[in-house]
Amino acid sequence: MHVHLAVAGSFPLRACDLLFVDDRLHVVEHAYLTPLFGLARGRLSTAGDRARERYREDGPAGLFELAKRAHTVDYESIERVRTYDSRLARPKLAVDVRDGPPYAYRVHAPVDVEALSAALESLGDRRGFAVESRSGVGYSPTNSLRRFLADR
Repeated sequence: MHVHLAVAGSFPLRACDLLFVDDRLHVVEHAYLTPLFGLARGRLSTAGDRARERYREDGPAGLFELAKRAHTVDYESIERVRTYDSRLARPKLAVDVRDGPPYAYRVHAPVDVEALSAALESLGDRRGFAVESRSGVGYSPTNSLRRFLADR
């Protein structure tokens, strides 16, 4: 399963794609953007287009070639995946791991959150992690600070 054009962080913003493969999750960070010069000037969509093309042409290997950094999380380390759907904010996907703060991303590409949640539930049933679908923004100042300090 591939979640395209997710964004983490605050400064710099990190554009990434999430790849849920057979036995692990890969988070491939392929662009770093500042809010003023990155988002305001449309560079997020440019980075997303470049990543989508590389994925279409070369599959996951193409994304890894673009990577500025990648995280790999084995499914055994994942406790829970949470999805958030809100009218006020972009959809959010958070991955709670057994050790350390969660990985959390706002999805900037169009996404059907219900379908994403259903696909994650099916994967979680097979790989041993829970999936929770929630409505709301999904913002936690404490978790945001923990992620910042852990460079997630």
